[in-house]
Formats: sequence, C-alpha cells, structure tokens
Amino acid sequence: MVDRVSFGVYIHIPFCRTKCTYCSFVIRPWQQETADRYCCALVQELEHFFAADRSWGTADTIYFGGGTPSLVPESDIARILATCRRLFDVAPDCEISLEANPETVTESKIDAYRELGVNRISIGAQTFEDGELAQLGRSHTSQDIARSLILARERGLENLNLDLLLGLPGQTPRHWTRNLQQLSKLAPPHVSLYMLDLDPKVPLYHSVARGVSHLPDDDLVCDGYLRALRELADCGYEQYEISNFAFPGFRCRHNLKYWLRQPVLGFGLGSHSFDGRSRYANVSVLPRYFGAVESGNSPVEWLRPVDDGEDLQETLFLGLRLRQGLNWDQVESRFGRGRIAKYEAALKTRSDEGLVEWQDPWIRLTPRGMLLSNEIFQEFI
Repeated sequence: MVDRVSFGVYIHIPFCRTKCTYCSFVIRPWQQETADRYCCALVQELEHFFAADRSWGTADTIYFGGGTPSLVPESDIARILATCRRLFDVAPDCEISLEANPETVTESKIDAYRELGVNRISIGAQTFEDGELAQLGRSHTSQDIARSLILARERGLENLNLDLLLGLPGQTPRHWTRNLQQLSKLAPPHVSLYMLDLDPKVPLYHSVARGVSHLPDDDLVCDGYLRALRELADCGYEQYEISNFAFPGFRCRHNLKYWLRQPVLGFGLGSHSFDGRSRYANVSVLPRYFGAVESGNSPVEWLRPVDDGEDLQETLFLGLRLRQGLNWDQVESRFGRGRIAKYEAALKTRSDEGLVEWQDPWIRLTPRGMLLSNEIFQEFI
C-alpha cells in the first residue's frame, strides 16, 4: 500500500428518519434492526481491511458522517471506536467528529460521546428560518438548533460546527440577514457555509423545474456569500476554505485531509477512499454491502489508480479551494515547469479577470473567484 503515515478514517452511517428534499447522499430509512446489523458489518469490514494490510501508521482523525450518526445508539458508536482502537494506532489527540441533527442532541448522548472520546460535533442546521426548514424536509426547528448548541457547550463539548445553506428556495436577503444574526449570536467555533447545488435526482430539483419552488437569482446568492465573508470576518472567523470558517484553533483537521490530498480510508455503505495512490469506493446498495462484508469479501465496487496527470490536476483544484492557495514554486518543483505551463497561463488569464491573485510564490482565488470556482476548476479537469 503506502509507507506508514498518518491517515484519516471516515465511517458512513447511512440512516435518517426522513430524507431531505435536496439530499443526494447515500442514505437509508431508519430501522433499529437494520442499524444493528449494519454496525456489525462495519466492524467486520474494519477487521477484514486491517487484517489484510497492517502497514498503516496512526489515525489522527476519525469522522462519523451520514446520514444521521446521532440516530444510532451510543453503544454502536462505542463498539466501532473500540474496534478502531484495537485494530490500528489512534493518536492520543485524534480529532473524532460526529455529525448530528439538532433534534437528536440530548444530554445523555453528549455525555456518552465525550466519554467515548468524541471531541467534535457537526450540527446540521441548514437555516434558522422554520419555513425554509419545512420546505427542505428537515425534522428540526430553529429553536432546536440553538438548544443543541447550548446543550453541547453546557456538557463541556466546545468544538462545534454548524452547517448552513445559502440559495434556498424563497430565501430573501432579509432571511439571510436573520441567519447571519443568529450565527453571530450563537458563535459556534466552526461554520460550514454551502451554496445549494441540486442534483437532478432529488425532489427539490423537480419542484424547482415545475415552478412549484423558486430559487433566488444568482446575483442575490452571490451578494449573500460576499456579505457572509465580511460579517464572519468581523465576528473573528478565519476563512480557510471556500465554504469553511473557524475561530483560531478550530479548523476541521479531517476535512483538511481531503483538500491536502492526504490519505482518508472510508468504511461503510458508499464510502470513498484515497490511500495516497488510488481512489476507490464501496458499493452503495445496502443488500450488496451486507452480502460482501458478511461473506468475508471486500465491499469495494471500483478502484482507480491516480495517474500523474490526475495527481497534478487534483493538486491544483483542491489546493485552490484553500484560502491560503498554492505555493507555485512548490508546484513547479514537484511537477516540472513544462507540465504546469499551460495551467499557469490559464490562471494568469483569470488573474487579469480579477478571479485569481498572485502574491509570489502564492496563488489563490479572490472572493469573486471563489464564487466562480467551479468554472475556474474546469481549467484543470
């Protein structure tokens, strides 16, 4: 595989009580019996993987994503973490994150998570407007968001993230103002701010296509994003990635691994992995996942080595997602002047357009460039 290095672990918990109208993730309806079986399968998958390859070094991040990991019993989280600690080295200061919906956060769960070593909770707020939450199919209210954040803090868990969505149907500048005001009031140490991007497979996409739901125009969304950049900076947040903001010392170490192209091993239904040389993914159909793991086989559906061209392209577009940008001297030293020349020319054109800024040797996106990042990244893909 690779030399012994630090790596991240992603554990996918696919269960939700309801499916949000905008969600395209691999999730399944909540059923206790199925969840119990799934936990056993996750443990088996971990055991099979690390029995086959013990060359890995130390896990310094573990991330429970979903789905709604906070739905499953704390005993299941305990069993999975105990398996991790038994099978491979877990760093003493390992960042252990768990995603939670606001309505599922309770005193007993927070206490249990802390006892297990979970030291970071990511709360799926999405918006503080109850009408928008209902339209998204969320099962919580704006009051639940504040309650969950306050409760976690009262129980001694400070490393908290709130997810927010910009560009929701019917979202007005006034709505967005209230979102930013609530965010400032609650002051979570980390904020993930995403612009709504609808997959053609999700119900909300078809609702918009039929004219039942109406998205705000692009100018309003752009204005909302730029306003958020200013107001979050005024509140003391540092933007370290296009969609991520943190108080000093609270950046998400696990997510940084994706943008820095460090190894992250995924386990569970539909999980994706990068081992430093190849990318691969598990099957996303639950019966097939159970069938593979329970018979002692790998659930990996596809594996693709990352060739030299993809290595360069990923380094460029993932590195430019970070606010610090890319050290162009290091890129040239690693890949060679000849290989990066066409990309440098394209980026200098973008610089003339005000979308990229050079502060030799660093290159990074401007605020306008972050808004048009997908267009810029097409230069590399």
